[in-house]
Amino acid sequence: MVFHDNIQINSSVLIIGDGVIIQEGVKINASEFTIGDYGTIYFGCFFPGPGTLHIGHNFWLGNNSVVDCLGGTTIGNNVGIGAHSQLWSHMKFGDVIAGCRFHTTNPLTIGNDVWLVGHNLVAPVTIEDRVLAMLGSLIVKDIPADRTVAGSPAKDVTDKFGAQFVATDSAFRLDALKRRIEKFAIEKNVPKIWEHIEICSGMPTVLSDQKTIIDVVSRTYRKTGSRVEME
Repeated sequence: MVFHDNIQINSSVLIIGDGVIIQEGVKINASEFTIGDYGTIYFGCFFPGPGTLHIGHNFWLGNNSVVDCLGGTTIGNNVGIGAHSQLWSHMKFGDVIAGCRFHTTNPLTIGNDVWLVGHNLVAPVTIEDRVLAMLGSLIVKDIPADRTVAGSPAKDVTDKFGAQFVATDSAFRLDALKRRIEKFAIEKNVPKIWEHIEICSGMPTVLSDQKTIIDVVSRTYRKTGSRVEME
């Protein structure tokens, strides 16, 4: 984990995974705050609460963004949220005794592999897996999986731009990851890279005690905590 200066975390339950980076000036007010491995929270981000905020692995949050958790916020794995975005789970301000009708909290749920490109405004909705929201989208309705949205308010533009992902088979994934790992080995001067890492399509039943084993089908890996694995 890497913590920069002037970070404030006010939480009764705090769980932070391996390889997480939190940059300077981040403020987290959540009764429960959990984040998985390899999350990056850039400078100046604010997490207002109190409430529960659960974030998966490989999270990326751009600078000066707001992720509210008063209504309860859940974010899946491999989610990217671009700079200056605001995600809200409550709408409260006016005097309810004087008749203000707008005083609500609702859960905000974001699935896996979602990409909010940046400057996005999000109401307490459900965004399902693999959704892509273009720059500056205002999201006020639930979005089903594999859709691309844009505009204010955000509209479905999948027919125009396509979905964020295309299907890949295990052979393609194995080859692509092999080439990336070999490039990494050259850049980091790790000549015997395959003594440290094994890639497969389906996690084997017998696991090596020494190697990081990566399954390209489930997109998971078996940890060893080695330096090469962390890099």
